[in-house]
Order: sequence, then C-alpha cells, then structure tokens
Amino acid sequence: MSFLRPLVSKRSLHLAPKLELQGKFASEGISGLMSQQQFKTAWIDYQDYLTKNLSLKTVGTEFETRTPLAIVLSSARKQHLGPIFHYASQAHNNHLFFQQLVPSESSRSSLIRPTLLNRINEQYGGLDNFKNELLFKADSMTGNGWVFLIETKDKTLQIITCNNDGTPYYYGRNQSLDLNGAIELSDYDLLISNKEKMLAHVKDYSLPLLCVNVWEHAYIEDYGITGKADYLEKFWNCINWDIVNKRVFSNVQ
Repeated sequence: MSFLRPLVSKRSLHLAPKLELQGKFASEGISGLMSQQQFKTAWIDYQDYLTKNLSLKTVGTEFETRTPLAIVLSSARKQHLGPIFHYASQAHNNHLFFQQLVPSESSRSSLIRPTLLNRINEQYGGLDNFKNELLFKADSMTGNGWVFLIETKDKTLQIITCNNDGTPYYYGRNQSLDLNGAIELSDYDLLISNKEKMLAHVKDYSLPLLCVNVWEHAYIEDYGITGKADYLEKFWNCINWDIVNKRVFSNVQ
C-alpha cells in the first residue's frame, strides 16, 4: 500500500491588488484628481479586465502563477507572447500609476528625498523644469500610453514615453516611437540601435520611479476629450512622493 499522495497542481488567478487607500478612493474618488466614477473606470473596472484576461491568456502556461512584472520581464523579448505581454504590461503599469496617488491635500505632506531631488536639480535645473518636461511629454503624446521617470544603470534619470502597452523595463519594448505615422531619421536610427542591442543581448536595468497614465480612460469622464492638460496638472498635485522615494534603487539618505 502506498502512502504517497499525488501532487495536485492548483492554478492561481491573477487578481487586481488592493490599493492602500482603495476604500476611500472607491467611495470618494481621489480628491483633486478623480471623481468616484472616474476611479472606478480607470482602476477597479480596468484592472479587473486586465487581470481576468491575463488569467485566461496564461492558462496552462508557465506564466499562470507569476506576477505581472515577472511575466513582463519574461515575455518582452518574445513576439509570439504579445497578447500575454500586453495584459501583463498594462496591469503592472496601471498599478504603478495608482499606487503612487494620494488626495491632493495629502500630497503636500510627502517630500522628495534629498538624494532624488538633488539628481532632479542637477539634470533638469530644478523641480519646476522637471515637472514641465514630464507633463509636456505626456501632453504631447498623440495616442494612449505611459510616461515614466526611470533610473538607469548608472543612476541617472531619464523621462521616457511608452506608447500603448510599452514597458520601461526593456528598451526593445519601450515603444517610445509612434509608428502609426511618418518617422524622422533620428527615430530610424533609434530603431536600428535597439535592434543591434537586442541581437547583442544587451540587458536593460532601468527602474521606473514615477508613472504617468496617458490613456484616455484615465481622465475622459472627468475632463472630457480636450481636458488632458488639466488632468496632468492635477496629477502632479496628487503624487505620493513617499512611494516614489521607495522605488529609487540607490536609496541612500
């Protein structure tokens, strides 16, 4: 008689993580930025849609028990995994965005740590200049996507745009160029450079510190079709810098 029990494998559903202030946001919205209904659309409904589809796409695969970030890192270089990458990247990006938000009155009490602020001042000539460049890039996007402040391998800061489901973790899937129209010679040079780095298996150690959601469903209910600039300005006033500080890899006081 054998006393060995058969191994039973249970699949894990991808679920939307719960935000620290989710209850407050769900009942009141994000003061100074989003109404209750806009928050429901952009976080509760959309994140549920993303995670459900990610669960369906990963049934029976090696990805069904992995986190969205782990899936992004594993699938970004593999074109045949495009649908899985899409839902994982969107789910992770959307979480990065909402995780860093607080009501505008609470944002005033969160401060940028000196190490990060000093780098912003050195590279952008001050916080106001950095804010203007970040929001300008977001407002200039012609379609949907994300804008990130990233920390590079050499600890410098960089603002990158990621169209559609682009990710900040891998240059080959940043999707920083909008290829729906004509491109300039410099854009072509960037594509060739990325291709050469991919063939050489160059690794990307970029880390996102700050995420701007530039998808229409993040603002259109509250601000309308022409209200993106107003939305972005109010977004700046609702950043929880305590969360951003924790994302800095070289986090030394």
